[in-house]
Amino acid sequence: MQFRNLHYKSFIPLAEISKTQHMWSFFGRSHNYNLFIGSIEFLIGILVVFKRTRLIALLLSLGVCTNIVILNIEFDIDFAIQHASFDLIITLLLLIDYQKDLYVFFIEFGGKLKSQVNQVSTTKYTFFKKLPYVYVVIFPIGYFIFAYYLVSSVNEKLVGSYEIKDFYAGKNYFAVKKGKLGPTPMIFFEHNNMVVLSINDSVYYGRYSAENNQINMQFKRPIDQKISSIKAEFKDNSFLKGKINDSIAVDIKIERLSPKKDYLNNMYQ
Repeated sequence: MQFRNLHYKSFIPLAEISKTQHMWSFFGRSHNYNLFIGSIEFLIGILVVFKRTRLIALLLSLGVCTNIVILNIEFDIDFAIQHASFDLIITLLLLIDYQKDLYVFFIEFGGKLKSQVNQVSTTKYTFFKKLPYVYVVIFPIGYFIFAYYLVSSVNEKLVGSYEIKDFYAGKNYFAVKKGKLGPTPMIFFEHNNMVVLSINDSVYYGRYSAENNQINMQFKRPIDQKISSIKAEFKDNSFLKGKINDSIAVDIKIERLSPKKDYLNNMYQ
């Protein structure tokens, strides 16, 4: 979910988006790639707690963390530079214990073993030797509980990009034309409860809350000085029926974009 892109931002022209958004949307384009990267980082967290596999984990971590730090610096991901650099420093500090062995193996031996490996000494099984196994059990369980909660908190049936087909307020038909985003009048419901309305050459931002089929939208400033809120019933991804400003009846016909027009509409279904 980290690189999940906001729907409305995918309609901003490429030349107008920041370096940060450019990188975020690039990595967010492939859900499977995100799973791959997450799996590698997860594997590092498991292997690093065992002596036999710690060096493998640290070498993987060195490559991953170096790449992340450079990406964060070059694409202005300011909020992540500090903790990514901290991870890289920890990796380098832990690798100090292996510096002589790494030099001998990679430089003197050229990556091939030329001597007998010393027999691993055995010690009495103690409580402290059990700790890595406790970690390996608790870490995945805690992580997957958090991930499940994060995913389940999003209403995937609602979140998405929609084209506004018709707009009736009271008994009057409102002629709406395209806004600044997309080729037609549009409304976007985001996974972070943000709602974006793009109509009449403008873009308006707000927040929404949804429970069952009821949606309450509050915009930061009145739309065309007339609409500050919309409370409506959402049916079959096609109609919004309710009231504007708690008083005027509204009937808005919307249509969810196909994955060909917005790939994000189908990525997390």
